[in-house]
Amino acid sequence: MRHTQLLLLSSLAVVAVACAGAQSTRPVDGPATAADLLARALSRPLPRTLQGMSRLDSYVDGAARKVDVLIRLAAPDKVQFQALSPTMDLLAVLTTDGQRFVSYERGGRRCYIGRACPSNLARLVPMALPADQLVAAILGRPPLLPSAKRSLHWDEAKGAWRLHLGGAKDQDQQDVWVTPGDYRFVGSVVYRKGKRVASIAYGDLATGASTMPPRRLRLQAPGSKIDMSLELREVTVDEPIDGRDFAIPCPTGTLEVRLPCEASETAAAAGG
Repeated sequence: MRHTQLLLLSSLAVVAVACAGAQSTRPVDGPATAADLLARALSRPLPRTLQGMSRLDSYVDGAARKVDVLIRLAAPDKVQFQALSPTMDLLAVLTTDGQRFVSYERGGRRCYIGRACPSNLARLVPMALPADQLVAAILGRPPLLPSAKRSLHWDEAKGAWRLHLGGAKDQDQQDVWVTPGDYRFVGSVVYRKGKRVASIAYGDLATGASTMPPRRLRLQAPGSKIDMSLELREVTVDEPIDGRDFAIPCPTGTLEVRLPCEASETAAAAGG
């Protein structure tokens, strides 16, 4: 389970979904270079906070989970998920202030703590990313491969710009789709050795100058047997959230169990 979640750290991808009426003709006033397109897309502001109700449907290693989730995010790296029953009773909590994570289930004897590394943060929502990338991905900005080789293309079928990251001989490569006009990230695919390793689809996008994130997000990693959908239902953005709300203690009477991070995560955190 932890191995399959960790795979997403290096291979998270977002696949574009063509919508009806998408522009098929290359815009004459579009970006001239890949760097220009990327700069325009990254310059779009994301909300600083998000909170409200969402619906999580996930299938991981053949196990299905469908649950309502109270979600709270504060950029750059604070995240909290509260899984709720149909009667809005608390079932489980996962929270991080960007450094430390805490996770427990209602009535459970153990409370799990540790560093906010990807494998620990994926205990409730199977998106194994560092906290800051997890926040950005939910808000609509996918992780990007740090490649100096970039090329710009117009995807007529999707009616969107396609940015390719990586050279022909690179093991990992990425295609990223961006809408013309308002330059929202609508999708990307990361390939490893020529094979697609994972995908996320954003849906129900806001338009114009709105900072509202995509309402729907679907992550799939066929090789890891992960298929997850997160639907933001009743949420607000840019309302103040006290940062101390993310640094909650374990419930009284529970046994604190410290979870280690994977070796590769520890090396990455140390810069090696």
